[in-house]
Amino acid sequence: MKTPNEKEIKNDTDEIPSFNSVTEHYRTIMGTPTNKVDMKTMPRVLRLFGYVVFAIGAICAILFIIMYALQFL
Repeated sequence: MKTPNEKEIKNDTDEIPSFNSVTEHYRTIMGTPTNKVDMKTMPRVLRLFGYVVFAIGAICAILFIIMYALQFL
């Protein structure tokens, strides 16, 4: 008998619940994903791209706040 490894086991708690019947209908018709993204299972290049984009966004947001605050000095 084959034993499933950790990546093959689906966890039902990772599913995103529907907000209301409209979002449930949209998911059913359009086929939007219901599970959260597991970054550990993604390829390394995509993970690094995601981290870089998120880091650039965070740095830009911090710089924007600093520059906005310096306008009033």
